[in-house]
Amino acid sequence: MPGRLMAPVARLVVVAGRAAGEGAGAADSWRRALAPEVTVGRGPGGLAGPPGDALPRALFTTGDRVGAVLAGALRADPPPSHVLLWAGDREPEEDCAAVAAGRLSCPVTVLVPMAAHAARAAAHRWRGLTDGPFTVRLLPPGCPLPAACDAVSARLIKEELQVWPA
Repeated sequence: MPGRLMAPVARLVVVAGRAAGEGAGAADSWRRALAPEVTVGRGPGGLAGPPGDALPRALFTTGDRVGAVLAGALRADPPPSHVLLWAGDREPEEDCAAVAAGRLSCPVTVLVPMAAHAARAAAHRWRGLTDGPFTVRLLPPGCPLPAACDAVSARLIKEELQVWPA
């Protein structure tokens, strides 16, 4: 509705590796694409959130820091409400070992590019990360994730977070 003010209902913390591009342009595309329902923070410290912020915090992670980020998510207070993991062409062995001390209890969604054949074949092996619901989503060709977020990516993320556009 025109003139209607929407407040965010969730916070997505994006912790991306070097390959994902961590510049201001990438951050802006995430903020624009997910607004107004989802606010976006960046960096591993974002799970803590600002004081008094009661928004549920989901985590989007990828790249060369997946294992460390997931281990940090296990220690977060409160823990993430959902983890979205961009698998790219990675397999889970080295990353799952980093969280072997415990499992996440929140839903985990593994995002796999349709063209990443090895990652598609190995996607089910990420299941060991959580005791909660587990989903694999195939990303269409040309999807800009993780470097940027477009309307198609935003719709997919909002579906997984169960945040419906106004």
